[in-house]
Amino acid sequence: MFSARGLAAAVAVLGVLAVVLGVGAAPAQAATSAGEGRAPLVVVGFSGVRWTDVSEQATPALASMTSGAIGTVAVRSVFTAACPADGWLGLSAGRRATDFDGTSAQHASAACAAVPAPAVATDVVGGPTTVPGFDEFRRIADGDTFGAVPGTLGAALSSVDSLAVGPGAAIALADTSGRVPDYVAASTPAEIGGYVQDALENGTRVVVVDAGVVRDPDDLPSREQAPAESRAAQVAEVDARVAAVQRAVADSTGADATTLLAVSLADAGATAHLQFAAATGPQPGSGDYEGFLGSRSTRQTAIVQTTDLTPTVLALALGSDHGTPGLVGAPVTSTDADASAADRERKVRDLDAAAQAVQPLVGPFFTVWGASQILLYGVATLALRKAWGGTAGRRRILAWLRAVAVAFAAVCASTFLANTIPWWRAGDSTASHLLAVTGAVAVYVVVITALALLGPWRRHALGPLGFVGFVVAAVLAVDCATGSRLMTSSLNGLQPVVAGRFYGMGNPQFALFAAGSLLFTVAVADWLVRSGRRRAAVVLVAVMGLLATYVDGVLGADFGGPPAILPAFGLLALVVAGVKVTPKRVVVLLGATLLVLAAISVADWLRPVDDQTHLGRFVQTVVDGGAWQVVERKGEQNLRILFSNWILSLVLALATVFIAVVLARPRVLGVSVLERTYERHPVLKPGLACLLVLLVIGFAVNDSGAAVPAVGAMLAVPLLIACITRVVEDGPTRP
Repeated sequence: MFSARGLAAAVAVLGVLAVVLGVGAAPAQAATSAGEGRAPLVVVGFSGVRWTDVSEQATPALASMTSGAIGTVAVRSVFTAACPADGWLGLSAGRRATDFDGTSAQHASAACAAVPAPAVATDVVGGPTTVPGFDEFRRIADGDTFGAVPGTLGAALSSVDSLAVGPGAAIALADTSGRVPDYVAASTPAEIGGYVQDALENGTRVVVVDAGVVRDPDDLPSREQAPAESRAAQVAEVDARVAAVQRAVADSTGADATTLLAVSLADAGATAHLQFAAATGPQPGSGDYEGFLGSRSTRQTAIVQTTDLTPTVLALALGSDHGTPGLVGAPVTSTDADASAADRERKVRDLDAAAQAVQPLVGPFFTVWGASQILLYGVATLALRKAWGGTAGRRRILAWLRAVAVAFAAVCASTFLANTIPWWRAGDSTASHLLAVTGAVAVYVVVITALALLGPWRRHALGPLGFVGFVVAAVLAVDCATGSRLMTSSLNGLQPVVAGRFYGMGNPQFALFAAGSLLFTVAVADWLVRSGRRRAAVVLVAVMGLLATYVDGVLGADFGGPPAILPAFGLLALVVAGVKVTPKRVVVLLGATLLVLAAISVADWLRPVDDQTHLGRFVQTVVDGGAWQVVERKGEQNLRILFSNWILSLVLALATVFIAVVLARPRVLGVSVLERTYERHPVLKPGLACLLVLLVIGFAVNDSGAAVPAVGAMLAVPLLIACITRVVEDGPTRP
């Protein structure tokens, strides 16, 4: 059976598995062949402009770009809020980069530095120049863990006639030494329009324009001086420059013959927002930009990243990225051409509204949820040990405890299902959003809890555990298969302005999906074993393990999930089959896990680039020599989370101790309730051991992995309490 020696061996080998996963290798992938760009390209970059700033009256030029494709940009750079130089450096490097050399705490209060302007000879209009301080940009990038190389875009475009207009554009088109082939310093709309028109008429293929900076006087870091102009006046100046570029394009090559990208590359202040993006003219591949912008790096309608712009420029200028190393984004294309302009504007405004509404609620949600979980653990321990109110009173207390515990677990799925109700449209204040999202979550908590306690599975102690686990896993699986719409900007989901992940399973989602899948499997397998159908139980465990691996690893594009799912389900299959877990069998199981994971990753890597997920891109990262940076960043993020969020750390510690204690000392809750539970439900104890294995590996192999055991326990421990409570209610003689 599941011996202590076997479990110790499993945990030991799991550490080796975590290291191996971070440094694996794969054969090189052939670079795509170059092709000719189909049309001239003009990129107009600026910072601090959101869709809420845009209207036909105040910003006619920006508003007119709804004739093409529109979307939002996640501009997250090295720090929470992106400064103007960060955006231009991101375009230059194709990765997150910054001009600030300091910590996140220092950056939060520091003023954004002005974008450095290259020196220009007074007697020359246009010509080569050098970006001042570019060596410092490279030095700062070398010290980060994002692998940015400022100058990547300029170096790749060395054979293309290009023009940089303004200081930000110079950063974008500089090569790795900071040299810009052709630069003009222009700030007024007339100057910008004239230079752009001349360049296009003379055959210049790529023109990048710096259209200015918008800084929000009401949202600046504490050390930054407020601009003299209002936010609206600054936006109007950007719009005037965009209008000048639009006229230049129309008067030279024609709007239909030139691709025009207008993009806000950075935030307006200390608060991160989804920024303005729009495009007209030919797009990469074929056709014109129409409908919504999107990219395969986000797989979200109307959301792209700053790092998507670099491969977009290369695809439009060269026909492909020509195998440029280090790029993490994907070309920006368009979808849903039939969507009306009104529907598209409503969508892009809604995206930032939801992202902003949920941001101030995430921290308090986890604090309250975590603190209430700790309170539940304490109350449950006392209620299970004490006989308050006599026999009738104790039954009522236990019934309420069971219902409350199931409701706690139902919160997990409800945080995602709440996004089926547009709660973020309920007013403009944090209080109104809190009330609305709480109500939306509560509706689904009531529904899930009622079904768990009233459905036919209620007759079995593990019934609610299995039902709620199934609901959580099913909600996340369906959402992954349909575009991660429920996870995006949800309390426990993916946050676009953070720009860590836009689709599939993040760490909290993986923890809930994997724990839910395992708990459902334990409940059904236990019923099969007690019914004398052990072989069917083994088949169930194997099928559910493979299915969970497919959903998480393929649909969920999660690299760190399968290494935890496969060993946990594999060990459960051995126990259910009545096979003793030995160190040798653990090694074989982990070896099989490595082979399966490698096969999935390489198969994804061999697919066309446009179809690859995080798995395939990780293989390419290994090929490019960036594996150690990934491992280093994972470790830093884990330590940061553990030491910065005391509630999360406390829940993690208490939940882990709770599960470990109930495994090792089943009498700790009194009246031998756990011993009775384990005797009646033979799959529960090994199932909890496998859950512990799952959460430990998930913690070890994932960045921000500290969230995995804490969030997984927030689902598992309440359901375990509900199960134990039911056994106490049933008494010592009920089967």
